[in-house]
Amino acid sequence: MRPKKSSTPDPEVVAIYFPSWHPDSHYAKWYGKGFSEWELLKTTQSLFTGHGQPKMPLWGYFDESKPEWMEKQIDLAVNHGLTGFIFDWYWYGGEKFLHKALEDGFLKSRNKGRLKFSLMWANHDWGVWPAKSDVPGMANMVNQGDTLLLKMTHSPEDLGRAIAYCCLHYFKHDHYWRIGGEPVFSFFDLDCLTRQLGGAEKAARAIELMRKTVRRHGFDGLYLLGNIGCCNDNAYCCGWGRVGSAKSLGFNSVFAYNIVRSPSYKTLPDEMPVYDYSEVMASHALCWDRIEAGGLTHFPSVTTGLDVSPRWDRQTKFPMDFKKLGYEPIVINNTPEKFGQLLSRALGRVKPGRFGERAVIINAWNEWTEGMYLLPEERHGTAYLEALRQAVTSTSGT
Repeated sequence: MRPKKSSTPDPEVVAIYFPSWHPDSHYAKWYGKGFSEWELLKTTQSLFTGHGQPKMPLWGYFDESKPEWMEKQIDLAVNHGLTGFIFDWYWYGGEKFLHKALEDGFLKSRNKGRLKFSLMWANHDWGVWPAKSDVPGMANMVNQGDTLLLKMTHSPEDLGRAIAYCCLHYFKHDHYWRIGGEPVFSFFDLDCLTRQLGGAEKAARAIELMRKTVRRHGFDGLYLLGNIGCCNDNAYCCGWGRVGSAKSLGFNSVFAYNIVRSPSYKTLPDEMPVYDYSEVMASHALCWDRIEAGGLTHFPSVTTGLDVSPRWDRQTKFPMDFKKLGYEPIVINNTPEKFGQLLSRALGRVKPGRFGERAVIINAWNEWTEGMYLLPEERHGTAYLEALRQAVTSTSGT
């Protein structure tokens, strides 16, 4: 006798989309005509036996702002179990950056209706990668002066302008991701948002003004999803203690953008600063539990790995003082099989929130220069995608 399926809808399975693989006017100004992050990927060096660099995309170095290439990505994603993309979105006081993948590629594709989409405002400064400055250390990306290229600033007025732009250009599409009838909108850095708006109380008022703007444009409201990862609160760089703050700001749900730290960070040798993916899997379980204890709807995230060496200066060799340089350890043994196991665990535990919403977030679809990708690469082919499809299929209806 076949088991009855649950009446609870299957969770959304969405992947973060990093849109840095097409020419952009800012890149042209900084690095020359035609530049995209493919250029960093091409020149990456292997740092140890088995490192697996440089990555070699099976589709080559394509221009994602071309609809025909986005159509291929949409079909590949949907055919392997994804229900949506969360596009990293860059807005600096009205100045757009890396927007053509979404506006010229995705929204002009013929098959865009197959896949939901939403935005995560990547509300952080943008600086020069060590690979382009030849100055070792990630801290140089946010130094003042000529290494800081785009400065993030928040004000109530700019939040209103940004969300009005989204209403006019993104939220209106039928396949924009909605929960409870409300378009889903994410913030990467809640601390930056709160601090620049003058504290929690003023930030909450500004966020309510965003919601009013969305309603004036004819939408039911605004569903806010906040990242509480990527912070220095603890050994895991996960801000489970920030869930209460997110709730007080008016956020509907939270997630941890990328869980890749382990307590062994403190004792990793400079000669080989690497984590095994099994440690990362254990970190996920611990962080998920602690986030969910905060009492706000949680969308568990699943990473495919981490290797930011394509952005490091090209003189980097092991050993190195990775802590002083701010270079995150490289994750190894992140096989498709282990990724599939971790994704299955996330899918099996995700709980319905106030609107009955359930979602799992994968980091990432295509962040090649941070070692997080599902797209086919020569070493594993489509194995990560097959692991994704298997995990989604095996947990469907649970």
